[in-house]
Parts: sequence; C-alpha cells; structure tokens
Amino acid sequence: MSKISVLIEIADKRSDSFAMHRSAMSSEMESTTQSEALGKSLAKLGLDIQGDFAPVPMFTKDSSEKAVASLSFADFASPTVNADAPSDTHVICAHIDHSNLDKLTKHEDVAAVWPNAKMTLFGNGDGDMAPPTDIETLFGWPSSRGGLDCRPFRDGVDIATIRDRLGVQSIWEDGFHGQNIVVGIIDEGVNGDVYPVIGGSDLSQIRPPGAAPITSHGSMCAADILVAAPAAQLYDYPFLGVPDSGGMLQMFQLVLEQRRQDGTPHLTNNSYGFTGVPPQSEAPRHPIWDRNHVQHRKVLEVIASGAAAFFAAGNCGQECPSGNCHSSGIGPERSIHASNSLDEVVTVAAVNAHHQRVGYSSQGPGMFATDKPDIASYTHLFGNFGPGRPGGFAQPYDNGTSAATPVAAGVAALLLCAFPDLTAPELKDALIAGAMSVGPIGFDHDHGHGIVNAAASYNILSNSQIMMV
Repeated sequence: MSKISVLIEIADKRSDSFAMHRSAMSSEMESTTQSEALGKSLAKLGLDIQGDFAPVPMFTKDSSEKAVASLSFADFASPTVNADAPSDTHVICAHIDHSNLDKLTKHEDVAAVWPNAKMTLFGNGDGDMAPPTDIETLFGWPSSRGGLDCRPFRDGVDIATIRDRLGVQSIWEDGFHGQNIVVGIIDEGVNGDVYPVIGGSDLSQIRPPGAAPITSHGSMCAADILVAAPAAQLYDYPFLGVPDSGGMLQMFQLVLEQRRQDGTPHLTNNSYGFTGVPPQSEAPRHPIWDRNHVQHRKVLEVIASGAAAFFAAGNCGQECPSGNCHSSGIGPERSIHASNSLDEVVTVAAVNAHHQRVGYSSQGPGMFATDKPDIASYTHLFGNFGPGRPGGFAQPYDNGTSAATPVAAGVAALLLCAFPDLTAPELKDALIAGAMSVGPIGFDHDHGHGIVNAAASYNILSNSQIMMV
C-alpha cells in the first residue's frame, strides 16, 4: 500500500503556542511526544508520525485579507519581547496509506489535511550554463529597450557593474550601507565563515546556522544580498535539505518567533518553489492551487508581523526554461505559482546587466495574484561564484531568479536602513515606484513594473519625507 506525506492541521487551542513550538524543537524526542499527543485520536488510521517535524501553531484559519488583518502581530516589529499568542490549530507531519486519506480528512479532530509538497531551488544550475569567460567590458548604461538573453547566455558581470546599475553609491554616501538590518535567508544554508551570519535556526533538529559549504545555494543568496547592502547581517534558516512544504512551514514559524523576540529579521529571501503544476482535479489542496494551504498562511503571518517576503518568480520561462521544469509549469499563466504568486509578497523576475530578460525567468500572470512578477532584478553576476569569488567555479556565476531575488532583497535592506519605519507594504510600493520600465511604460508580465533601482526608490522616499515635514 502506497504511503503519502501529509500535513495534518488538528484542532487544538493553546495560549502558549510559541513556547510549545520552541519546546518541541528542542529535541526529536520532545517533537515526537508532542506530535503523538496531538495525533492520539488518529492512531487507528495507521499514521507514521514524523518525529523530526515539531508541531507548528497556526494563527489564521484562512488566508483571507480579513483573517490576516485580524492578527495582532504588528507589535512584533519592536525590539522588545512580545507576549505569547493563542492558536486554534497545530500542524503535524505524517505518512499515511492513501486508502485512509479520506477517513483522515473527515475525522472530527482534523481541521484540514494538506499535501506536504516537494520544492526545488531556483538556481539555474542545470548544466547548460555558458562556460566562465572574462568579464565583458561595458561602456556606460545599457539600453532600456529590453530584449532577451537565452542559451548560450551572455557573460556574467562583476559586482561593481551591478552596483552601478542599482545606483547604490549615492545612498552609501549618505551613510546607509544596510547596517542594523537583518535579512533571513530561507534556503539550504549559508556559509558563516565568509558571510555575516548572526543567527537563525539555532535549535537542535536543524543544521546550525552558518554551517553550510561555500558552494551552497544559500551562500549565493547571501553574497547577492550584500551587493546593495554590504553592512546587512544575516539569519540562516536551512530547510532545503528536505525541500517540502513542511520544512518551509517550520522555517517561517522560526522567523515569526524571532520577530516576536526582537523584531528581526526585517525581511526574508526565498529563492525556491515548484517547477511543475499538478492537475487540479488530482491535487486540489496542493499549495499551487489552494491559497489556504498552511505554508501560505504562515508566510502571511510573517508579513503581518512586519517582515517583507521576497520570492523568486521561478526559472520556467517560455523561451529557455531550466532543465528541471515540467512542461505543465512553463510559460505565462503557469510558471509563477504557490507562495511566489501571493499578492502580499514581492515576486522577482530576472534580467541581465544589459537589461535583457533572461529567457528562463518565469512569466505572469501569477496563479494567485495576476499582476506578477512585481519587479525584475539582476542575475548572472560574479557574487559568490565566478572568477575570484568565494565559491569558485562551482557555477560560472550567480544565476537564476535565485540570484535576482536576493539582489532585490539587498536593495530593500538598504532602503530599510535609511527609512526604518517602512512597513512591508510601503517597502514594496517604494520598490515598484522606483522601478525602471523596460519596453512599454508600466506593468508587463515579463518584468513586472520594471527593473529595481535603489537610487530612484531612495529619492522617492526622501522626497516623501520632505513633504511630510
């Protein structure tokens, strides 16, 4: 009999939800004990409870705007410890025979059953990159007329070129370098010997923060955040060793707990997602189809606490999709989905330094919010990988929408350094307002509202501050 992995949302009211989760994360024995206690009434269904998954409290019953607005998490932006919070349900992870799934779903103690769906990184490391070459000499600014970069891709460029495109120098001259801002990298782990990792998933069941090799995908994201915000600090939340919805759920709960403790991290970077679209008739509750899936609700809880969430659009664009893309998820209307297509997140597409859309960059409309992506950002740069970079030539250069997203997140960190009172929606609005249009003026489903530009967004925010005085 085939078994499937599921996330079971169990009705269970608690007033000490954060403390309970942190206790469960202290050891696999404690996690197993709590999960088994929550699933006690389900024992006859033959559940194989996953003890390495600590029960996760849910603070929203659905993902509606009303439900999210009702969360009392606004005070989590403060640097002081906030009180614990009550929850109505907890999520446990288990394997179950497919034949018992209907009984599980209909059980009186079960609020919902969700697929524990597999995810993947959005680096374009599928073996079809152009080989590393010397940096192309660039003369002045590239055309803003757009265009397309497909295999063989144009050469990568150095960090100085990307910083020039972003216009960060004038902001640095005003004294802002991203200091006092912490970015949470939810990924496969960051190398803390090279990059400024100051915390993260410090609980015993997860690899310690900063312990990943320098060639990791998360280390690439770290390097790219520091392009615009070199003084920013990082939290490391690795889950992609076991890349599924449950791991993502755990990491976002840890982010929310950290926010409750001291108001950090100030934003999160998420360069992963799904590369195919299952038939809705066969998987109606898959996170691609169901906005109420617990992974989406947890993302919205973190955003409600004041931390902006940056998500990669994906690498399944129509013209030259990454090799791991399934045909069901390639091109417009099919390649931006799940949490990456939530209206509340910042969804980032990819362009090269010449302002050409990279042909694997996923295209809107999004499957939840139609106006996706939100902005485009730069990829194919010598950040962690490439000549003279810490990761060497494990990749010829930082690539994918995986690289473009942390570049944009770094710009956001720089803006937050200068304007620390910005809310997550205000930060998103500022990035959109400052974005440089490519091709037709305004929004399009290839580039969003345009290419991120730190200088323009900074000037818009500065002028708005002057007008308020």
